[in-house]
Amino acid sequence: MQARSKAVYENCTVLDISGNLLFRASRKRLDWYLSRDLATLIDDHTIQLKFANRGTGRSNEPFYLQDMRNACVVCGTTDGLTMHHVVPHQYRQYMSTDIKSRSSFDLLPVCMRCHDQYERHATSFKKHLEKCFQAPLEGRGWVERRDIGQAGRAAAALLSQHADKIPEARRAELRRTVQAVAEARILLFSDSARSCIEAWKQEQLDLSSEAHQGVLRELCEMEVRVPGPDFCTHGEIVVGAVDRAQSDCAMCDECRTLVTGGVPALVVAWRRHFVQFARPEHLPQHWVAEYPCTQQ
Repeated sequence: MQARSKAVYENCTVLDISGNLLFRASRKRLDWYLSRDLATLIDDHTIQLKFANRGTGRSNEPFYLQDMRNACVVCGTTDGLTMHHVVPHQYRQYMSTDIKSRSSFDLLPVCMRCHDQYERHATSFKKHLEKCFQAPLEGRGWVERRDIGQAGRAAAALLSQHADKIPEARRAELRRTVQAVAEARILLFSDSARSCIEAWKQEQLDLSSEAHQGVLRELCEMEVRVPGPDFCTHGEIVVGAVDRAQSDCAMCDECRTLVTGGVPALVVAWRRHFVQFARPEHLPQHWVAEYPCTQQ
């Protein structure tokens, strides 16, 4: 984890065509409007739209209209700030667009020390969800490519410093293993490696050839365990179960409540968890765990 090199909040202002405050934005957002001649620059941090916008933006939501302080919401320091996702991305990415579009509410500045301390508690909560929702943190649906594992070990042996000490019969066996798997899995290799593998049909694997050694190195680097066609991440399983109201007898009462309340309840649960374990003393005004997850 690294501290941000620029401010978390740039506190730029976007006015509607009538001059009313519409919302706060980043410098990048201002530049987007200006580069398309959709707004007029009022000052270094303010633009006014040239068109009549649809709706009222966030003019009726005080949280989004205030100047935000670039300080850790937990301890108040302004040094070594990171951007903390109150609702971890591994869950939010699977939520509906109307919830994801309001993710800025759950992005808060937290210093590296406080961030590290809280993440230990966040990991414990993830493990709790893992157990209740039967959602392994590493995901579900991995496939073991045992042939690649076997060929990778054979290739590593042939590339080792002591390959010349391996009995010739054993070396021949290792070469056959490498060639058979490489030919069967040829589409996984780079173009240059494929050319070598195609040539093996007419010639033997030459360990002194740099090109052939390149094939062996690629085999050594291939992942043996990969996501299968039915792979689901931990976050996808949890959000999917909550969204479909799928409960299980093994769930605790808290997780059953999440299922009953749907995805917004999961969002609120993460917010409450952050408040309970990080104990933030410098939250922005109007930031409360029960704040609506979608625009009202």
